[in-house]
Amino acid sequence: MGDIAQGQQVSKKLPAKQLIPYVLLVVGAVAMAVSFFLPFASAKGDYAEYLKQYGDRVYTAEAGLHNKDVVGLSLLTFLRIYIAGLQSGKLLGGMYLEAVICITLMVVIAVSSLLILLFGVLKKPIAAIVFSVLAVVAFYALRWDFDDRGVLPSSQYGYGIADIYPISFVVVVAGAIWFMVSRHIAKTVHQQLANNTVNSAPVANGAAVAEPVAPSKAE
Repeated sequence: MGDIAQGQQVSKKLPAKQLIPYVLLVVGAVAMAVSFFLPFASAKGDYAEYLKQYGDRVYTAEAGLHNKDVVGLSLLTFLRIYIAGLQSGKLLGGMYLEAVICITLMVVIAVSSLLILLFGVLKKPIAAIVFSVLAVVAFYALRWDFDDRGVLPSSQYGYGIADIYPISFVVVVAGAIWFMVSRHIAKTVHQQLANNTVNSAPVANGAAVAEPVAPSKAE
């Protein structure tokens, strides 16, 4: 009975141990999703002052953006600009293939980020890790493309808080792995408790106990 009581005390502590990595997983997933709307690029120097001073001037009519909207460029804003440019046929240098690739990468990042959050909330760590890897690969592919074409950094823009995405990726993966390990330990302990309970179970109440019968004397 002492072993069973001790095991029950341990099992009560396990949910709390799973809660910490679960929160870490969800927080990282939220950060990855939110970062899609945060400034991926930020205007700098005199150009930033110009955009703020003439904030109501139209930056791009096709995307419906004004100067004040592009002081900080999120991935969502980049997506709007590329889609509008592709639809209007007014892409700089006619780089339609590059626009399609960038749009595809940004959509992959957005969809993967939402799925990471979904699977994180649903306590599906393996799925969260898979889509985290997909998202971060797309993220770095997009960043490499921007670097290669001189989009970022440039004389007008520098990287904003883009580094929050890979940091969030590390948090998600660490939380997911920690959660899986904690859950495995919990299952192992519960299985041991179940086995101990079965092995130490008393004989069923009310069971008849056979009494020894004395041998009869031969008549």
